[in-house]
Amino acid sequence: EKDVNTYEQRIIEMCTNNRQSLDINFYHINSVNQHLAVWIVTAPSQIIPLLDEVAYSLACEIFPNYHNIFQEIFVRIKDLPILDSLRELRHYHINTLIKVRGVLTKRTNVFSQLKRIMFRCTKCGEKIGPFNYNGQQEINDIGACQSCQSRGPYAVENSETLYRNYQKIVVQESPGTIPPGRIPRHKEVILTNDLVDSVKPGDEIEVSGIYISKFDFGMNVRYSFPVFTTFIEAVHVKRLNEIE
Repeated sequence: EKDVNTYEQRIIEMCTNNRQSLDINFYHINSVNQHLAVWIVTAPSQIIPLLDEVAYSLACEIFPNYHNIFQEIFVRIKDLPILDSLRELRHYHINTLIKVRGVLTKRTNVFSQLKRIMFRCTKCGEKIGPFNYNGQQEINDIGACQSCQSRGPYAVENSETLYRNYQKIVVQESPGTIPPGRIPRHKEVILTNDLVDSVKPGDEIEVSGIYISKFDFGMNVRYSFPVFTTFIEAVHVKRLNEIE
């Protein structure tokens, strides 16, 4: 009950300050519902969006006008019990929630990434969609228009198409953690929404995120067999020199 009141207070504080991120301690989840804690670690891509929806509905209950400011809330899972090394990430980490530490060495500009797209049939004007886009699959087969049965052409309905902030950073092993004589390894991390520009090059950071693999056509041609490149989609980012 104490934790529930604590997070309700944090939601009130978040909404009052016009923020979208709600930090949730993994130990609190594990102490209340161990099954949910296991699901978050093993299937974060499916569970975390559900947590986002629940948090948003609760925020809208407390602040009925919150939906006029933001359309979603992002639940940030922090303080995972296991710390993984960048050089020890393997295939069994894919699609799970992991925690790594390192030094931010490179940061790109902030881009707008497609999140949800709506199409309009150019022959009859019927709207088709929306289609959710997570940056990995391609939207090829839209299908036939339900109104005129034609298969296009389709135009993007810009007024109902949503985008999100997108930034790519490179995290490298901290100098003190590299075995003697070894070259430091690095990993790309994707920052989205309000995580962009939250850290800068030179910061030593702790990243909790989803370890994702994506087919790499260039490496496939180079090595003559299917190769998947991997990256981390950040859920929570913390500067290690930051005092909470």
